[in-house]
Amino acid sequence: MMRQEADIPLVSDEPKTFANRNDRILVCLLCFAAAIHVFIFSSAFPFFSNVDEYLHFDLITQYSHGQFPRSFRPLKQETLDWIVTYASPEFLATPEQFPNGQFPAPLWKRSGPEVEAEIAATKTAWSSEVNFESSQPPLYYALASVWWRIGRKAGLAGIQSLYWIRFLNIPLIAIVVWMGYRAARMVAPERVELRIGVPLLIAFIPQNVFYAMNNDVLSPVSFGALFLCSLQWLRAKNASLWLGAVTGFAVAAAYLTKLSNLPLIAVTLVAVIVKLLLIVRRTSRTGLVALGALIVCAAIPIGSWMVWTKYQFGDPTGSTAKITLLGWTRKPFDDWWRHPIFTLRGLWLFWSNLMASFWRGEVSWHGRPLSWGLGDRFFAISTLILLGSATVGLRRRAGLSTFQQQAIGIAILVFLAGVVFLALLSIQFDFGDSTGPSRGYPYFTAGRLLSGALIPFALAYVYGIAFLLRRTSAVVPPIVIGALAGFLVTSEMVINHTTFASEHNWFHR
Repeated sequence: MMRQEADIPLVSDEPKTFANRNDRILVCLLCFAAAIHVFIFSSAFPFFSNVDEYLHFDLITQYSHGQFPRSFRPLKQETLDWIVTYASPEFLATPEQFPNGQFPAPLWKRSGPEVEAEIAATKTAWSSEVNFESSQPPLYYALASVWWRIGRKAGLAGIQSLYWIRFLNIPLIAIVVWMGYRAARMVAPERVELRIGVPLLIAFIPQNVFYAMNNDVLSPVSFGALFLCSLQWLRAKNASLWLGAVTGFAVAAAYLTKLSNLPLIAVTLVAVIVKLLLIVRRTSRTGLVALGALIVCAAIPIGSWMVWTKYQFGDPTGSTAKITLLGWTRKPFDDWWRHPIFTLRGLWLFWSNLMASFWRGEVSWHGRPLSWGLGDRFFAISTLILLGSATVGLRRRAGLSTFQQQAIGIAILVFLAGVVFLALLSIQFDFGDSTGPSRGYPYFTAGRLLSGALIPFALAYVYGIAFLLRRTSAVVPPIVIGALAGFLVTSEMVINHTTFASEHNWFHR
């Protein structure tokens, strides 16, 4: 029987005791499934992926010795020793480029004088590589370096030691799944399709950035914490010194993880500060104290890092020197509007490639991106439709409380702010001889830069499904979300199955 829209409040009459008892089991299972998922595919990929994994590893080695990068310098000798020994050519090369049409056996499995000569020649070739990630914020590298030292203290060495760094992503993804559940439960505590659908989507998203060393993997955790704080503020009736301080630290953590989190932070901070100002009008003292705690706890860590970066790299973010190093130049403002993104074809090219990259990643294999045409089209079209559905649902309210409307609205705005930020980066630079973006493809479509918005995105996407299917039976949305998870698993196997045969990976160690 079809249900009327007015009869479907976001909060149903499902008993809370039933939800509480079963949620703990389901969410624990999803956290475990996500951990296994990341473990399997992290193990299947050899080192070092084409998404700058070797540069991130170089920073991890420096931080492991308590050294902060001070300039854009060539890779350290210690880094070169690891890269030359354990790097696989399978990401960017093809088998046909090697004798007998086969990739050579890994250097760490071979011995003899010819191997020593090959290592020396390869190290010489790599020695001129400059680490243009050196000005990146420190939080991920500090965490990964501590994690690495723990593994080495436990006796891990060689290839196992490298994989141990990657396996840091296993607890991180489990935390993100749990945080996604907490966010959905705060917004819709008794709506099962949101409560379970959000962590389910996160657990099985086929984003291969989680299978490598990089600072993007920490963004869903650090910004996820800030998003949870913002939800607490939206439903708060009074100011809290403790919540103000925690929110400030969450802002600092998100910034000190990745600069691309800035637009996401901005949207969330606006919402929090507006709510705080409303509280200040009622209770001026407690509201001002909470606001002060937020500002102090955010400003001290962020300001300290900006002063360091200004002193070492020439500007508070280190971006100016990096842009010069990459060969980019800023275009005159009038030239911005000639960018192809302002045509329907260019806009769709930007959106579709960005969404494909956001869902499944940017890793190449045998010189070609790991992708599946059907999956890429599904990711681009479904994201557009379901974010549109979620937006329409907000406008019609559809049984939403004020808090729920604000929470889902902010989730949508957070994701769109990240997209607009990448579009802005696309139009303001001449990319010169850079390989990506480039003059021929002047688009920032690195979806991993949106990874901080993973939890808000999942909330908006799943709500879009719920609203789109609002006139169907109550069991239909959970079935559709379950089918979506099955499609994500299928697409990942289609895309990444060839990596399991690599002689360079963990399964062949």
